[in-house]
Amino acid sequence: MSRKISHRSLKRIIQEELAKITEAELSGELDDVEKVAKEVPEKDASEQADSLEHNIDFMKALKIQEKKLVKSLKKIREVKSKLRTRILKGIDKE
Repeated sequence: MSRKISHRSLKRIIQEELAKITEAELSGELDDVEKVAKEVPEKDASEQADSLEHNIDFMKALKIQEKKLVKSLKKIREVKSKLRTRILKGIDKE
């Protein structure tokens, strides 16, 4: 169920959200770099590599699954096409 929004309503919503953002303590001042660096936890390169390796493996598995699904879909389409021709031939005979 999607609802269409008029141009004016969309503009009003955007203006309201923009006002919320500007009110949310965005003074425009930059934080001290050293202070921010202390707050951000430093990760080991090996942790990031493991995460990246896991994501790559998952992507490979998805590609394999995608190939199987495409093959299955191809078979379904072939059967559907054969049934369609069989039905049309049956209608023509009557």
